[in-house]
Amino acid sequence: MVENKELDKICMKHFQGRPYVADGIFYSSPTELWNYIHPKVLFVLKQPNSDELLGEDYREYDFETCIREQVWRELLKRLYGIMNTTQSAVPDYTKITERKVLKETFTHYPFAVINIIKDIGAGITSTAELKKYAIENTHFLKEQLDILHPDIIVCCGNGVFDIVNQSITPPIESSGNWLKYNAARNIIFLILTIRENQMQITF
Repeated sequence: MVENKELDKICMKHFQGRPYVADGIFYSSPTELWNYIHPKVLFVLKQPNSDELLGEDYREYDFETCIREQVWRELLKRLYGIMNTTQSAVPDYTKITERKVLKETFTHYPFAVINIIKDIGAGITSTAELKKYAIENTHFLKEQLDILHPDIIVCCGNGVFDIVNQSITPPIESSGNWLKYNAARNIIFLILTIRENQMQITF
């Protein structure tokens, strides 16, 4: 998988031997379709939830690993919704929650996940601290986005959107909408809101 190899290359250069959580396109998803399927969906998270995750590789998580964790279940639900929404209809939410549907989503659609912060597993970094970190590492995030070249970026929080938006040239004007479009780069942004450790989408 060329994109994952390129991500590994820039991460090794950036972290210089420090432990971090590797991320990118999930290996158990159909990675060979990444450059052929549209839309290509990238989820951007704040950071790992625990320092115990440092040294792990998100991309190695299989479906059984993901189905046990709420955050991955929620992302798979959104992925199914994105890939099965048409101009005339949206999927039934009750269907999206079925295990069988989530497994089909995992195995049928390639998807990528990256953390803004990969080497601090606090999970509770404030938006201000997150933005400070991102400003100091803008080029690193931009490199990741350029490698993955997604069509849709699902940002887990408005703070994450602000960071990703500023890493893409030209950025777009921020607004209160959960759906945003960068016409110059042909990228759609969807915003997830996170409250009380529960990931909720506003659409």
